[in-house]
Amino acid sequence: MHFAQSSPIASAGPRHNLPYNARISLRHKGFGYWNELAWGSPFSPASHSPLPDLRTKTLTIEQANGEILLWQSRIRLGFALLIASIGTALLASDAVPHISSSSVAAVVAYVLVTVLLTMLVRRTGEATQGVVLAIVAADILFVFAITGVATPPEYYGRSLLFGFAILHLSEFYFGRKIAWGALVAIVVGYLGMIRSVTGEGRALGWPQELASLAVFVLAASSFIIHYGSFKERLHRIATLFERAQEGDFSEEFDLAHEKRPDGVTMVGRAYNRVRAQLANLVLTDPLSGCLNRRGLEQQLKRELARAARTGKDVALLALDVDYFKDINDSWGHQAGDTVIQEVGELLRSIARGGDCVARTGGDEFTLLLPETSAAGAFRLATRVREAVALHRFPGVSKLAVSVSIGLVADRVHDENILHDLHSRADEALYAAKDAGRDRVSIWTPNLRALAVTRASQQIARAG
Repeated sequence: MHFAQSSPIASAGPRHNLPYNARISLRHKGFGYWNELAWGSPFSPASHSPLPDLRTKTLTIEQANGEILLWQSRIRLGFALLIASIGTALLASDAVPHISSSSVAAVVAYVLVTVLLTMLVRRTGEATQGVVLAIVAADILFVFAITGVATPPEYYGRSLLFGFAILHLSEFYFGRKIAWGALVAIVVGYLGMIRSVTGEGRALGWPQELASLAVFVLAASSFIIHYGSFKERLHRIATLFERAQEGDFSEEFDLAHEKRPDGVTMVGRAYNRVRAQLANLVLTDPLSGCLNRRGLEQQLKRELARAARTGKDVALLALDVDYFKDINDSWGHQAGDTVIQEVGELLRSIARGGDCVARTGGDEFTLLLPETSAAGAFRLATRVREAVALHRFPGVSKLAVSVSIGLVADRVHDENILHDLHSRADEALYAAKDAGRDRVSIWTPNLRALAVTRASQQIARAG
């Protein structure tokens, strides 16, 4: 990638980044009945709105949350089935005399809430923040309800292990805010559960229980903070690669605040090392050494956005090598490649700092000139035309190589002028060719009228 007299990696403008879980894409197959419930049963009405095809669309936060909840519904229902199976096995082996109706009610209520919320998510195709909070609250209530009615008080502390599992899933899939909310709910729920059995002369003592709860809160808080930080750093890495996929290599991984030599830091360092090479591979035309079309479009969008904010002029030059097909036919394609290479070198040497030079076709080049009026662009275009005319190209030294140039310059009022600049530069280029080639033509409204007339005449002749 080439910017005349500048780094091959330009600065990027601000960009909106979706949160981490908005990019999650999970694929699951063959989940049986509950998967059918989540993704659409053959017996359900066709009017239901399943989630979008996750392999081809970018999810919103609500859609990503919906996908996660549908997948997690299998885990929740499996957990409820496990609890019911354990209770049945204990009863059958006479390990317990009976199963309380409260335990049965807790399992049934949890299954009912999970199924209803799963059906809601499947119908709407998304899960709002309220739905996520509701299902996490149901998880916590179920754990404490089963613990409170099915285990003796001296084993109540084990419920904190299940609480930590809930907190882990909340942080991993839904983020730090949900995890902090789950931690508060777990603390409140545990205090409520042990309240009636804690105190002097009772099964549990407050000092011991509060100490156990403090250790849990300390461990859970440390997990949320450190794992949340890890996810944020990993998200920054993922964002850099997403930008690279779009051809944007302007931002590097910030190592100034990365003091931990862990895997994320190592990946960030590796990205920074190959960033310039990747930019050259993706955005540069290998034959001419100039930007390719993708690189040009990227720079055009940035420059037009900047010019729209400042109200400055932008000029665009469209350039063709005259009779390039004849050069290939008469002197061979190797000679034609040499002409392209040397024209690219000439353009880059003449371009000013901040100008962008791109090869956009076989013998077509485009120059982007920021903050340049029509008069300034004309002077530069004339220098280009004269430099090419005076240059002696190896392999075709007996042939005079020339270029035709179309020029347009305009004040940028908004970013939507991009298409107009391209079409106007092309119209001016065609005018230069029609006038005999080896010249510079400046776009005027009359050129567009002539282009429309010419097109109408061609259509009439074809008819």
